[in-house]
Amino acid sequence: MAKNERRYFFVAKNVKTDNGYTIEFLNIPHVSASGVTYAETVYYSYRALADYLNQLPKDEAELTAYTLSGIPENAANTFYSIVTVPGDFNPHKMTTTFTIAQTLPDEIRSQAAKLSHLVEYDDKPLSSNHA
Repeated sequence: MAKNERRYFFVAKNVKTDNGYTIEFLNIPHVSASGVTYAETVYYSYRALADYLNQLPKDEAELTAYTLSGIPENAANTFYSIVTVPGDFNPHKMTTTFTIAQTLPDEIRSQAAKLSHLVEYDDKPLSSNHA
């Protein structure tokens, strides 16, 4: 049986701007990232989150004070995602899940279409060193 690794969940506010993207974590003041492409911004946000989490005391209660508490509604050029962080805070193992409200299939397709227009990936890798 596979060992269940501890994971933490953080809500990220993603904003498409005129110059690229910004990502900030709702429950963690002053931890944010910006970049030209969405993929670049996600990468930087994982690094910023890992740096912040690694400086916290090794206290479960301290850490959970910054985790998932709620997700606001998506609006205009803003959308929310959930960042999953492994117990060792390794930014190369973090993942992002987009949020779409549960509703009728046509509305889900509409929400997904809006989200896909906000997230534009380029075909170039950020670096050859990241996992």
